[in-house]
Amino acid sequence: MKSDVSLLRRLGAMSYDVFLAFSLVFFVTGVIIIVFFNSEAPNGNALFYLVTIPTTYLYFTWSWVKGRQTLGMKAWKFQIRQMNGNNITQKQAFIRFISAIPAFAFFGLGFLYQLFDKNNRTIHGKISNTILIKN
Repeated sequence: MKSDVSLLRRLGAMSYDVFLAFSLVFFVTGVIIIVFFNSEAPNGNALFYLVTIPTTYLYFTWSWVKGRQTLGMKAWKFQIRQMNGNNITQKQAFIRFISAIPAFAFFGLGFLYQLFDKNNRTIHGKISNTILIKN
């Protein structure tokens, strides 16, 4: 199975999802500060970082496993599947999320890999055995 989602469409959905994920992080952080710290932020940024990764992880993996797409993917009209067409598993979502971090961090090379892969998949798509297809 070959992905029919272009790199430009993928980047568009990513930019949409980054805004949504960080809005969710700020909301969760605000609630934690109000509930546990009486509206006074604790010293340092540790709380923000402790909330960022789990919140972002839950946003992406829950969206992929339960609905086959994040809100950004929905806006750009594509979804995630296993190579055999089934919904992805929680394990695949975990592998995809963890492997997407270095794929993005190293100058986006893991995403540019899509341009050279015969199935048009990114490196984290290949590692997690997932594929993006248009709706």
